[in-house]
Amino acid sequence: MSAAPYTQNAQSAESDAALLRRARHHAGARLGFRIHLLSFLAVNAGLAAIALSRGQFWFVWPLLGWGLGLAAHGLSLAWSRGNGYQRMVDQELARLREQAGRR
Repeated sequence: MSAAPYTQNAQSAESDAALLRRARHHAGARLGFRIHLLSFLAVNAGLAAIALSRGQFWFVWPLLGWGLGLAAHGLSLAWSRGNGYQRMVDQELARLREQAGRR
């Protein structure tokens, strides 16, 4: 097999593939959060219905615990889509390139 010469088209195809991978990753992360949110709502509504039908309020504890987990999931998703994550990736990439240049 011969190596294909580097051309603008090869670079464009490579960047399109990288963009597609990133887009799929972000879409999967958003879908995962939506599934987590729907599960949270359905399960906690059921727990609340069971507890309230018996005049109890214990459903608040799983609601709070899971709610904190859901909030952390949402914040991590928001942070990864913002500048924080991309800035860290860029810094790590620059560091690795610098190390590769030294060796």
